Amino acid sequence: MSSTNRKLFTAEYFLVYLPPVAMETLTSFENYEDEFVPSSLTDDQTHRSTGRHTWFTSTAEQDYDSDPEYWSNNEDVSLVDHADTTSGRASENLQSSKQKFGRQEKLRMIAMRRHIDFLSEKLMDKEDSVAEIRYELEKCRTKIEMLEYERNHVFDQIEGCEAEGNMANVYRLQSKHEKLCLELEAEENLEKKITVGLDKAELELAEIELEQGKYLLIEDDLKNQEEKVEMDRTEQAIKRVKKEKLQIQLAEKRRKNSEMDHIAALKEKDRKCHQAMTAAKRSREVANKYLKDTLQRVKQAEEAEEEKARSHMDKRMNTLLKLRTDIAANRENIKAIQARDNFLKQKVLVQESKDHEEILSAGGNAKALMLRKNRLEEFEQTQQQYEAEQKQKQVQLVAEILREEQQMKKRQTMYPQLWPDLKREPSRIATTKPSKKSLAKSQSSRGSSVFTVAKENIEAGSLASDGSEASEQSFDEEELAKRKKKMTGHRGYSDSDEFEESEDESLAKPEFDGLWNQEHRAYKVPKDGEQSYTLNYPGKMEKEMMQQALNKHKAGIVKKQIAAGKEFKGCPFYSKPDVIHFKDFDVLKSYKKKVILTNVSYSVNFLKLLSLSEHLKDFIEIMFDPPGQMSAGMSCEMLVTFKPMINEDLIGKVSFLAQTGPFSVPVKCTTKKCNLSVDKTCIDFGCQVIGEKLRRTFTLTNKGAKGTTFQFLKISGLRQTLTSAGTSLGGFTVTERSPPGDRGNILDEQLKHQTSAPGSVSVSRAGDAQAKTPDKNEKDVSVQEPAGLIVSNEMSAKSNKSLVFTEQNGKRLEHVEETEVTFAESDLLEFKDIDGMGVGEIVEGVLGPFASIKLEIVFSPTIPGKVDTDFEIRFNDEDSSPISVKSVATAIDVPVWVERENVDLKICMFDRLYQDAIVVNNRAKTALRLKFEVCKELQNHLELLPKTGYIQAQSQFSAQIKFLPRRSIFEEAGEYFDQETGVLEAPMTIRVADQTSPVHFTVHAVVTNSDFELKPNDIDFGFCTIFESVIAKVKLTNKSILSHKFGFVNLPDYVDVQPNDGFGTLLPLETIELDVIFKAKKAKDYSFELTCKSGINRDFKIKCKAVGVHPPLELSHSVIHFAATALGDSSTATLSVINSHTSANEFTHPVPRIGKGSIAPVGPTSFEFIIPENVPLEISPVVGTINPGSKQQVCVRFKPKVTDAEIRNEAVRMITKSLEAQAQKELEEAKLLAQKNASETNEDEDQKLKGKKPVKKVGVKSPNNKGRGGRAGSGVLISVPKAVTPPSPDDIQSSSDDYSSARGSLYRQFINSFSSYSIPCFVATGTPVDPGSLPYSVHNTLYMEVHCPTIKPPVVVISNSGRTVVEFDDVSIGQRIIKSVTIQNISNVVQDLKSSVLDTCGPFLLLNSMRGLAPDATHTLLIAFSPMQAKVYYEVLSIKCATSTLGVSLNGQGVQPLVSTSLKDGVLDMGYVIVGEDTTETFKIENTSSLSVDYCIRLDSLSLNRHVNEQVLPSFIRKSNNVVGTANLTGRNVFDCVPSEGTLKPGTEQEIAVNFSPDHTSNYFSDCARIELYGKHEAHSICLKGQAYPHTMYVTGGDDIDTAVESLAVVPQLEEEEDNSKNPVVPTIPMLLMFHAICKEDTTLPARRDIQVGCIRSNAVSQKKNGEFFFDQLNLVTPKGFQVDIQKGMVEAGQSKAISITWTPPKGHDPNITIDGTMYLNLKGDVAEKYEIILRALVVSE
Repeated sequence: MSSTNRKLFTAEYFLVYLPPVAMETLTSFENYEDEFVPSSLTDDQTHRSTGRHTWFTSTAEQDYDSDPEYWSNNEDVSLVDHADTTSGRASENLQSSKQKFGRQEKLRMIAMRRHIDFLSEKLMDKEDSVAEIRYELEKCRTKIEMLEYERNHVFDQIEGCEAEGNMANVYRLQSKHEKLCLELEAEENLEKKITVGLDKAELELAEIELEQGKYLLIEDDLKNQEEKVEMDRTEQAIKRVKKEKLQIQLAEKRRKNSEMDHIAALKEKDRKCHQAMTAAKRSREVANKYLKDTLQRVKQAEEAEEEKARSHMDKRMNTLLKLRTDIAANRENIKAIQARDNFLKQKVLVQESKDHEEILSAGGNAKALMLRKNRLEEFEQTQQQYEAEQKQKQVQLVAEILREEQQMKKRQTMYPQLWPDLKREPSRIATTKPSKKSLAKSQSSRGSSVFTVAKENIEAGSLASDGSEASEQSFDEEELAKRKKKMTGHRGYSDSDEFEESEDESLAKPEFDGLWNQEHRAYKVPKDGEQSYTLNYPGKMEKEMMQQALNKHKAGIVKKQIAAGKEFKGCPFYSKPDVIHFKDFDVLKSYKKKVILTNVSYSVNFLKLLSLSEHLKDFIEIMFDPPGQMSAGMSCEMLVTFKPMINEDLIGKVSFLAQTGPFSVPVKCTTKKCNLSVDKTCIDFGCQVIGEKLRRTFTLTNKGAKGTTFQFLKISGLRQTLTSAGTSLGGFTVTERSPPGDRGNILDEQLKHQTSAPGSVSVSRAGDAQAKTPDKNEKDVSVQEPAGLIVSNEMSAKSNKSLVFTEQNGKRLEHVEETEVTFAESDLLEFKDIDGMGVGEIVEGVLGPFASIKLEIVFSPTIPGKVDTDFEIRFNDEDSSPISVKSVATAIDVPVWVERENVDLKICMFDRLYQDAIVVNNRAKTALRLKFEVCKELQNHLELLPKTGYIQAQSQFSAQIKFLPRRSIFEEAGEYFDQETGVLEAPMTIRVADQTSPVHFTVHAVVTNSDFELKPNDIDFGFCTIFESVIAKVKLTNKSILSHKFGFVNLPDYVDVQPNDGFGTLLPLETIELDVIFKAKKAKDYSFELTCKSGINRDFKIKCKAVGVHPPLELSHSVIHFAATALGDSSTATLSVINSHTSANEFTHPVPRIGKGSIAPVGPTSFEFIIPENVPLEISPVVGTINPGSKQQVCVRFKPKVTDAEIRNEAVRMITKSLEAQAQKELEEAKLLAQKNASETNEDEDQKLKGKKPVKKVGVKSPNNKGRGGRAGSGVLISVPKAVTPPSPDDIQSSSDDYSSARGSLYRQFINSFSSYSIPCFVATGTPVDPGSLPYSVHNTLYMEVHCPTIKPPVVVISNSGRTVVEFDDVSIGQRIIKSVTIQNISNVVQDLKSSVLDTCGPFLLLNSMRGLAPDATHTLLIAFSPMQAKVYYEVLSIKCATSTLGVSLNGQGVQPLVSTSLKDGVLDMGYVIVGEDTTETFKIENTSSLSVDYCIRLDSLSLNRHVNEQVLPSFIRKSNNVVGTANLTGRNVFDCVPSEGTLKPGTEQEIAVNFSPDHTSNYFSDCARIELYGKHEAHSICLKGQAYPHTMYVTGGDDIDTAVESLAVVPQLEEEEDNSKNPVVPTIPMLLMFHAICKEDTTLPARRDIQVGCIRSNAVSQKKNGEFFFDQLNLVTPKGFQVDIQKGMVEAGQSKAISITWTPPKGHDPNITIDGTMYLNLKGDVAEKYEIILRALVVSE
């Protein structure tokens, strides 16, 4: 079969045998083929992928476990370029013998491999599950066998016990047998279930094996194909490796070439560096010539500056001395004044006390008189103060009135147009008629300013008027007063004095007397000859009759109109026109209109003219002839004539009466009005070059019949100034600008108000007051604010005085301000110059009715940018609001401009070249010629290149600036250079051809020097050992205002400069301190120089010298760095002192010596550490001797703490503060008590004055008493607390709470500190014998530097006054004492606390765990102490945090507790008790130890372990330790101990009562009472016993014939048959007595048994107290040798009697035979009882 056919067969075979899951997987592969396409899959990868099942779920995401290199969008993946891949494919195509696999085939292979692996894994899972089920089945069967065996065994045991008669075991084994049967049945059911599961699992396994068998052949074919794919992949990989190696070779070659290029570049760089260094050396040689002169000049300048500073400091010192002298003098003066005041106060107090005593001696009420006197004095002072204030206010008022008059005069001269001359226009006042509209507006005007203005205008003889039209009005005094009162209430003025003063004055004189002011005059009939007429007024009856007639007449006139059954509703007549409208009328002209009325009702109708509106009768005349009856559709005419007399709108109606009802025709008369509008509200100029002028026009149209004047203004950028409104009451303020529309509305309302109101203030506009000067932009606009003040925008070129009125808290204040306002002519045009916008030639004018005019806006920009300007057209018509117009434009600059007008070269140094570039831009469309110029003064230092150039159209040109400052710039620069600050400002000019205005820019720079200063110039380090370093301080100063880098170079290896290794940057004029560290390498003399080089390659040198010392000893560590240690904590470090001097040969090794001096001898060398005072360090050992070649270990301990003096001082401070607080509290209490006593005294005195007897109060002292009342005899309260005497610090005990609290306070206040201590170690040769006997050299001294950082303890103890010792004192063994220790986190961070582990076998125990503590949080540690032995215990609990450890000491002592009882043998027998009753016995326990003991009595019957202890064989089978006997059937305790727990103090005893309460008959009641100490230690155990019997008589002493264990089950009692005989049979109670006679050699000892017959004391009253007994049938047992000593007797209640029974073997008795006998014992108590005593005797050997 060919490869093609085989491929097709394989594909079809795959498709046929692929299961549905695999088909879904294949489908998912095809869907994702554009994302992931696998190329191959190895066997190992296949096995690794068998654990993934996500391939076979259509909804799951595809998951691939193979190598990412196997997946690609192409069939082959290569690491080389595309060309190599193409060539490789061409070569592969030549191999036709090899088989190629396509994408779909590979996908199917992957899917099949996945499916086969899935089946294999599933098969393995099923095999495992089958194996598990089989294993479970086997276990189940094994258990069934075991249960069957055990069941059979139990059954055999049951049979055996039944044969033996052991029924107890039979019942137990039967229950066990039933249990086994149940378990066996459950196991058999489980076996069936497991079998069913096994069958099912085996079925599934067989199905999977069958399914897997279908793919055996396919799997073999699949393996072959996968091997071929892997071979192809291997070949491709080999080819790729070859190509990659080739690429690596090429890359290596390129790398070598780049390295060669880099080496060449480095050589070139070295050459340039060498060349630059040569040039720098030459420049330095040249600069050295001028260095000396420069340094000399600098030194002179410094000396001059120092001299200047010195003189300035002397002046300051003299000033300060003078100031101190003045302060001292003033202080003395102040002290003298204070002393005088105190003396006067004391004198007054003494005088008051004398007066008080005199009044008291006279028998008067001193307090009342003194109070009156004080109040009179206060009243006089208040009155004097009030009069002074009134006078001052009057003076101020007069001054303000005078200022106001002067201001009015000045204003009258400045604004004469506001005060028209009445002599010139006398007719205007007399002829003008009042208008109702103006009257109404006058009545509604606000504020009191109107009346004041009218008053001032009348006094001046003029009325305020507008420029174009004025309306004057006058009122009589009565009406004015009414209005004034009304407006005063409206405005809310509280100050009524001003209005009261002006009530009597006439504020305005009316032009004519109105009807409202005329008195009523009676009507007089004119005389006509001699005739006279009299008016007869109708009476009441006549009026009623007339009214009835009128109503009847009206009812007859109006009728309903019904036609064709339909009633007419609505207006019966139609008017044409609907409204009689007289539009745009003129006063004193006549107008006529004809009105046609048409009958629109259903039938004939009548029409009658009733009336005309009252306010129209004076102006309108109607001509109307009643037409009579009018049919429907007929019309009639009416002529209406209108002759207006006033210029106001009139609205009314003409009323008619028709047959169907009244109706009316409206009448409307309107005056001429303006209807103003513009055609454009926004004008856009577009872009405009600076310097050009552009005009735009728009049209203003008046569509109304009334003409008006207008004013065209620019409102953007108006200045806000302070001005008056033209009257003395004009308020002034300055507010923010409002939008144009709002401003127009406000202005319009204000203008209406001011022009219509009589006597109001008029606003002067540029168009009215100064129409002849149109170029003057003077504006005066006043806006009435809600608060009654006026906001003004005014521009004035004059200086004036302004009278300013303001309102504060409802009061009116006035003052005169002298303001000097001067505006130049350029200021008036400043707004236009800013943005370039302005109005055209027409600024103001008159706009007639139905006319229009063109207005112009001019744009001439001077500054580039966007312009947005608002204009406004204002009108004098009160009904027309201003119109706003907005103009928008963009201004662009001249063609040539520079990007930077200020070129900042920053800070420059002398003799160094600095360059920058200036970019010139050309926005024109042609090329321009440029010329660069520099001022003459700076031509030697500043240069512009090139001098001349051409800039192309719409391009840029770059010029270079070169700045080389020289020292001569101080003399040559002139005004462009500031010698003090070094600032240079150089103006530069660029001249452009054909452009008049040049382009300017400025070059800025700050010139400074580059000098360093080193102090000192010479350093002597002195003697320095080779084990230490010597530091010298050097100050390095930068004399330049430019930061410079510096560095100390070429330093010897024994010298170091810090910080930063001697390198850094100096800020301008900065001085820093450097540490020069010298460390000698060996003992010799040193001399060297240090070189400091600046960043610009300048050198500054320092000369140094030192002497090196090699001491005989050395320290292993010269510096010890302790960790941050908290107060109260400690840190430890160790070091060694070494003697390495073993040979004096200086040629083999360095030897100890000082410089070049003699060598130290070889031998023992001693050392001593000297610790300075108050240093918290401990060194051990301090002194020692070390032999050559050995060393000594030294321990250094750092333990920071607070000194004792500081603690004592803090304790004194805290105690003093507490005492002061207590004294202050006592003072306040004394004051309160004194006030209370004083108030009670005043009440008593008041009652005395009223004639009443004062009421005495118990417990309250009189205020006259001296003492605790808080008031002395003079009546002066104590105002100072009593003096506090602080304790002495020496009196503070270290064990007191104050001492501990003070230490805790210091811990909290402690601030972290760092201390560094230098501990000297003196060295001497030899062994010390006497102190000071060894010679030593100071130069050989070793120094140990210890760095000790001390921090505030993060955690402190706050309980027990901050003590860190917990004392448990004496504690009994077994007792557990718990004490708490509270700690607090006093740091600012959260502390994670941990504690040390206490001794696990010790008595101390930490009960709660540590936790993280937040800042200021607290945590309480609970520590328990329970000693196990009698000894002293001590342990330290360490509380650890991140930075410190807090140690808490735990101390305690264990003591053995001793408790004894009054019971000797430990048994308490309660005796016999009648069932249902109880009895009580007592015993005592005593504490014989020295500690209090906590005891607890526990009964075994109440123990939790009782059930466990009873799981043993009964006592009759096997002896056990269980002493708990029979329990009550009711569940109640048989025994009870009271009290069951308590505390025994040392040497005390406690009586314990034991209560015995049985509820049934038994002889086996018992329990054990255990006395436990502290709940742990058992001191004693007491056995409690008792018997219960149902009757009073009982017998004891027999042998046991039953078990001692009773069952709690209730035994049912058989009902006895009733015995009807007279002598009922008493049942007998068996009792066994065993006698054992001991047989000796020749004799036999008799056997004796004792029985007790007792009588129980009963609580029942009815029962018999005593009992009797007697024996029967003694004759039967006497022959057998039995003898009873007491055969009959009586027993007292609560007593028992012993009866002895003796058995003596009779003669001839066979010892091997047992003798049995029976006798009866009869008891008579509450009932009669009979005991059958069975006697059994036998002889036993000894």
